[in-house]
Amino acid sequence: MTVPYAPTAPQGLVVDESELGPGVFTYWAKRWGTGRQFVMWFMIVALFASVVLSPIAIFFLVMVLRLPNHSKKAAAKRVDLHQRGVVVYDVNGPVAVHRFATLTAHQRITESYYNGVRTNTQYLLTLTEPDGRSTKLTQFYDNIQHLIQTVQQGVVEAQLPRVLAAAQAGYPVPFGPFTVTQQGLVCGTKGTVTWPLLDRITVGQGSVRVMVHGRRTALAAKPIAQIPNYGLFLALVSNLRAAQR
Repeated sequence: MTVPYAPTAPQGLVVDESELGPGVFTYWAKRWGTGRQFVMWFMIVALFASVVLSPIAIFFLVMVLRLPNHSKKAAAKRVDLHQRGVVVYDVNGPVAVHRFATLTAHQRITESYYNGVRTNTQYLLTLTEPDGRSTKLTQFYDNIQHLIQTVQQGVVEAQLPRVLAAAQAGYPVPFGPFTVTQQGLVCGTKGTVTWPLLDRITVGQGSVRVMVHGRRTALAAKPIAQIPNYGLFLALVSNLRAAQR
């Protein structure tokens, strides 16, 4: 559940709201619904009824008791979204602060299918600071997809002016397998695509594909998970292309 930000007294790590800006939203640990809990408890009771299957029942019982529905430690975990960054909390208070201006974000979204029907989606958002401090956020948090989109947009707003100025001044701006320059997009061993030759960049099935004029297949295709600050990469390419028109 995403709710309006409600500040609490920080413990240990100091959260400087004058730097991060006021809080906007809070992303809490995701709780299981009543129906899903009923099914799980029914399975546990049924498995305990069998001596042979009781070890499996114990495994599921431990898993359930660790859910935010039953564990105060798990329920206390949250991510506070501020105007200029995010703060990660556990039961002891804030444990990590990430500022959009310095943040490197990697996202990985993995969808599982059975007979053509999507059965599960796994999310992983990795936030890394210049000093190497890193935080991993998953679907453990409610509305994680919204959090990923918001973080990517926050990075764009905070860092685009700087990287755009760097590229326009002639400095290459690396994004994992790609490097953006004033002249075009460097695609590793595939070479450089100048802006006039770049047809479009498509995004689908977890990959970024570079399409050039006169070619039906992608010149280069890389997983989004390999591209740091994926949203910033797309925004920078868009701005530099527009400047060439």
